[in-house]
Amino acid sequence: MGTVYNANRPGRFGTGASSGNVKAALPRTNSVTASQARAARRREARRDEQAVAAWLRELAGRTR
Repeated sequence: MGTVYNANRPGRFGTGASSGNVKAALPRTNSVTASQARAARRREARRDEQAVAAWLRELAGRTR
């Protein structure tokens, strides 16, 4: 049990942020560019429009 306890403590046996691994403590940068985000939003909007159009066509085809 002592090994498990020590393994979970930061700074012991080379684990945790204080072990010299500075890269793990730095925040991650956003790898998605603004143009990629805009394109994704346009694709999502187009999918939504197509889904609504398909639903309206289905409603129009039903008999009352």
